[in-house]
Amino acid sequence: MQWLRYEKKHEQVIKDDVITWLAQAEISPEQVTFILDRMRPEQIKNYLKKQSANSRKPPKELVDTWKDYLGMALRLGMDVNDAIVFRVNKLEKRHNEVVQMIKDKGLALKACEIVQKFPDIDSICQSLKKYEYKYRNFQIIAPQRVEDILEEGSELKHCIIGKDTYYERIAKRESYLLFLRKIDAPEKPYYTLEVEPNGTVRQKRTYYDRQNADIEQAKVFLLRWQKQLTKKLNKEDKILAFKSRDLRKKEIEELRKNKVKVNGFGYRGKLLADLLEEDLMEAAA
Repeated sequence: MQWLRYEKKHEQVIKDDVITWLAQAEISPEQVTFILDRMRPEQIKNYLKKQSANSRKPPKELVDTWKDYLGMALRLGMDVNDAIVFRVNKLEKRHNEVVQMIKDKGLALKACEIVQKFPDIDSICQSLKKYEYKYRNFQIIAPQRVEDILEEGSELKHCIIGKDTYYERIAKRESYLLFLRKIDAPEKPYYTLEVEPNGTVRQKRTYYDRQNADIEQAKVFLLRWQKQLTKKLNKEDKILAFKSRDLRKKEIEELRKNKVKVNGFGYRGKLLADLLEEDLMEAAA
């Protein structure tokens, strides 16, 4: 019925089989308004039918994918009036590619902002190789550039993605960000660690700034990592570690004095100073 009204309103002749197919697919004119200025109903039907066969997804679901893809393409500055763009051959594949392009562009812009503020960040990250370690089920890897840190934060959806605090600390060599990974999934973010130059672990956080029960097993690994790290530290690392410890203690005292509380899920109402002290794993002197 909706397509019949559309046909009458726009004085178009739409074949009965096209109207029947669109109706059976539960696709209304309103749902494809975004493309009706460039394609006729019959073309839309043929396109969705082909894409559905390729992806094995219902045409109605692909309408949303199509609309989403064109919206992102527009944001990226593509000519969405060009048939090569709006009638892309492999819709779902191209949609996923554009999602990644949007993500990469966002991270790249954010990385540029951070590097402008803290120009030594990348070189400091690249100097952290001695902090890398693997044993049995776990390994610690160091980021090579700001983008690595941003990707970690984006995947785990925690606070390092939006705060300059951690980059300030890296720039001053007060603390570093390292990645705890599972040996069998080295590319998959697991826990992000904030560590002082001597290996003292300030924080260890996974998705949404949480800790799960599996952190207990990881703590055994972290103790072993701290022990072997002491042999790799030089005089400068030890001097930086003393300064870092003093700054950390001062910050926690200030947080306790001001009674700063946590708002995050699972910790709501808890003093941040208490949470940081509980998370702390001090390296042996």
